[in-house]
Formats: sequence, structure tokens, C-alpha cells
Amino acid sequence: MSIYENIKGFFPNSLVDWDGKVSAVIFLGNCNFRCRYCHNRELVLEPEKIKAISFEEIKNYLERNRDFVDGIVITGGEPTLYPDLKDLLSEFKKMGLKIKLETNGSNPEMLKNLVDAGLVDFVAMDIKTCFDKYKEIIGVDVDIEKIKESIHIVKSFPAYEFRITLFPEIKQEDFEEIFKYFKENNINNLFLQQFRAENCVDSKADDVKPYSKEEISGFLELAKKYLGRAGVRNL
Repeated sequence: MSIYENIKGFFPNSLVDWDGKVSAVIFLGNCNFRCRYCHNRELVLEPEKIKAISFEEIKNYLERNRDFVDGIVITGGEPTLYPDLKDLLSEFKKMGLKIKLETNGSNPEMLKNLVDAGLVDFVAMDIKTCFDKYKEIIGVDVDIEKIKESIHIVKSFPAYEFRITLFPEIKQEDFEEIFKYFKENNINNLFLQQFRAENCVDSKADDVKPYSKEEISGFLELAKKYLGRAGVRNL
């Protein structure tokens, strides 16, 4: 499974995917999780139905617009599923681009290799819920120790963030368990993201009413009791 055959989306210009930067965004097909609330249904479940985008086309665009693009965001799906992810990132590094990697944290070995090789400038990792309820949310078995290992790799990196999508089946006590774990391990830079009830991997989630802004404000205040830095996105 080559990464170059599974580039399924490309946004040439984004002001919202990397704070303070103009970025291009690459979406890779396939994911090893089946998060009920994920709004990239086709990218996760049916990537073969999405036409692949030529890497050369993307490369040519970036070379033509190098003066206007600060960096590139690699997201999915799950990028670390691809053994040749390192090759793709090396291509962008040769162009002088900064790289933000988004991951679910299921492959700490790959993550450490990329960090050690200097191929990423920013890492964003999604935390799905408290550890003892992960399977309920992601829909598959997971090695929680690998998730924790990735968390500690990310937190030791100079530029990082963790994110939690506020799916209403995740309750306040679940969020608080995460916040406590972060405090105990001196982890900051957590963002809460609004759940989008559309095109979800589990179609039943399309009918779930998102948390209100008032409820989200309450979660944010709870997070701030434990963490030095916490914020909200996509309200």
C-alpha cells in the first residue's frame, strides 16, 4: 500500500489548519480506527472510491507557490499506516516546507522515527476519550500502552497539541479523567473541538445533537483547572 497512491484530498491554501501559517493540506485514505463521530466517512470506509491525486501535481503546485505557502499538513485517515510516509515527508522537506503531522497515536514507533529524523515541525494528536472507554468510541481493539507511548513522544516535542472531539457520548467524567492524566504527566496544549453531526462513520451519529456552546464552555473551564493551556476550536 503506497502512500503515493492514496492521496485522496488536497487543499492548496488553508488559514485554519495550522495556527499562524498558510498551509496546504494533504488527506490520506484509510484509517485503523472507526471512530463513530468521524466526519470523513468515505476517506475511512471507502477510500478506494475516491480518485487519487497525483503527487507530481501537488509538488508542481507547491513549487509554483512556494513564496505563499509556509507549510504542509499531513492528515487522514491515519498517515502513520504507510511505511513510506517518511519518503513523502522527505520530499516536502527538500522543498523547504515545514510539516505538521496529524495522528491518532496508534503507531509510536513510526512517530518516533519521524521525530528523530527531523521530518516534522509540529505534531497534533487526537485523544478519543478516557483510556478505559477507547474501544467504545473507536470501534476496534487498541493497545492503550501504544497510545500512551505516543502521548509521551508528542509531549516531549517542542511544537505540539492534543485534541479531543466533543462527541456527546463522551461525558464530563470521561473528559475529567483525561484532564487528570494530562496534569499528572505535565502535559499541556489541549484543544477541545466541536463535534460535526454530518457524514459520520456511524450514520447514527449524524442524528446526535452536539454539545451546546454553554456546555463546551463548562468543559473548557474544567480543563483549565487541570491544565496550563487549553482552548476551543470549531465552535
